Amino acid sequence: MKVERDSVKLSLTNELINDACIHSMNANNHNQDYVVTTSSSMDVLIIAFKRSMAVNDLYDDDHFGEINVESYMFPSLQRIGEGQLAKVNRPILYKFMNLLITSGFKTEMKKAVKESKKILFTGHSSGGAIASLATLWMLDEYTRKQNIRLPIGCVTFGSPLIGDGTLTHAVRREKWAGHFTHFVMEHDVVPRMMLAPKTSIQDHLPNILEFFQQRVDPDDVDPDQAREFFENVLINASTVASHDAFDLMEPTNSLKERLSTDFIKVSPYRPFGIYVFCTRAEDLGANAPRQQLVVENPNAITQLLFYFLQLPNEDQDLDQFALQSLTENFSYEQELNNNGLRLENLVYLKNLNKELWTSNGTSSEAVRTSNQALFELNASAKWCLLAAEEAEKRKKDNENHIKESMRKYKSNQTKNKAKIIEDLLDEVRNYKQKHGDGENDYYEAFKLQNEYNDFQANVNRLEQAKIWDVIIEMVMRKDLPDEFEVWDELVVLGTCFRRLYEPLDIANYYRHAKGEGYLSYLGVRPKRYKFTQRWYEHMNVTGFELVSESNFVAQVEDLITTVEKPQAEDETIEQVKYDLESIANKVNEWKCDEKIGNEDVFWGDAILSKLKKKLP
Repeated sequence: MKVERDSVKLSLTNELINDACIHSMNANNHNQDYVVTTSSSMDVLIIAFKRSMAVNDLYDDDHFGEINVESYMFPSLQRIGEGQLAKVNRPILYKFMNLLITSGFKTEMKKAVKESKKILFTGHSSGGAIASLATLWMLDEYTRKQNIRLPIGCVTFGSPLIGDGTLTHAVRREKWAGHFTHFVMEHDVVPRMMLAPKTSIQDHLPNILEFFQQRVDPDDVDPDQAREFFENVLINASTVASHDAFDLMEPTNSLKERLSTDFIKVSPYRPFGIYVFCTRAEDLGANAPRQQLVVENPNAITQLLFYFLQLPNEDQDLDQFALQSLTENFSYEQELNNNGLRLENLVYLKNLNKELWTSNGTSSEAVRTSNQALFELNASAKWCLLAAEEAEKRKKDNENHIKESMRKYKSNQTKNKAKIIEDLLDEVRNYKQKHGDGENDYYEAFKLQNEYNDFQANVNRLEQAKIWDVIIEMVMRKDLPDEFEVWDELVVLGTCFRRLYEPLDIANYYRHAKGEGYLSYLGVRPKRYKFTQRWYEHMNVTGFELVSESNFVAQVEDLITTVEKPQAEDETIEQVKYDLESIANKVNEWKCDEKIGNEDVFWGDAILSKLKKKLP
């Protein structure tokens, strides 16, 4: 059963943004961790989370304090093929988990879903981080697991980063990025502070976070502490931006990985969702309305988080600018009152290579005036933004090339073309069908290799393996779009490939396995089958099975080897009988789940009978 992947985004309006900002600020004055209310103009349930700027609520004892997400809570937040879980900020994750366990939040959400409510999560500063986790949990719990299409949105104001690049990848893969809108003031230091390790800012953290928590008078802040805190955040933001820019421009260079691993630990935290940068061009004056620049490319967002934080000119007083970066975290409500946070002010930054270099190079007056702050960026910033855009284009080109290799050519067109995936699949289907009524099924025939068509099937197997190994390598190198692994045609073809060819790989493995020291096939199973299996299981929202409908014959081969050992003990034989019964039960389960019954599935009648005959 294929699950509907497209979630329902909550359509934002000026009224909703207004309510989100007001309620997120008001939540900071309440005793409870979150406040539930209803939008004044729309029937939308608003859950506003209170910020907490205590050191222990943001920073752990580790360098950056990241931890793997809990897979039972956020099963989608991972790289599917590798099974690599996303990492998030540990204190923020634990705070949200505590909300689920001890408060009435879970009950509130269950009631809202039952009543088909539209839901908007919001928060200011660290409250926005909790709002983001709550949104991710709702999308996984209800949209993915239960296939409930409920309008859900998240709007944050000055929220710190909470997750790594794997989380960013997963959000884009699931098409969830549009659920998140993050408003960030140009110089607000809070959205950048997780780019700095705790060790670099820990001397100033208690006083700085106390400033954010109590919103004390800026004149009471030690200018030296504010400056040193700001400088450390800026330096580490520069390191992250340079690291990612190098990765964009030299994606296959291993030097970057060695430098990152051996010499410096870079912050794992990266942005996800849609960012709205509230900027102001210097020549327009301090009282001019801010420009709302909307950026969706996460690599471009990372660059802008750094470049917008830099001093606008050499004459700028550093102490004053550092203090401004602290106080800007409190300016969202003021910006709202100045009619700044409004949809009609938003300008989407796309096609940067066409419009980035000069403000006069566009025919759109709106783009020309609203992009003024972007045009004032230095050349390095512009090159990094262009690299971010070109990286996405390169990934898309790679995907198109793979798609082309999957399309079936007509027979009269294939004479001068290499065979491609669907052609090879058809050939092995014919091979399997030919042996369907014979003395040996296609598994046993391939293992014996007695006929010429067995040899041809082996050549076919090697050609398919090469194609899929290249695809898997590109996925692991992140050379393909984030949504590639959930592309329907890929999952379907990958599943057909796995079910048809993995038995042949297993037959080939045990045909050549010699002596006592060989490993079980399941211990050396190729990535091309692990990945394609995980893609299928993710699409159908099922857990990963080590022994699956395409590889259980390997377990049968291992049992046969065990039985054939001289003087096998009675206890061992009994265990083999138990394991055989378990396999038979699994086969019946797969039949009920319609995994077996498809013409592409091999379910091992002959080899199961062979094992039964060898048992006393």
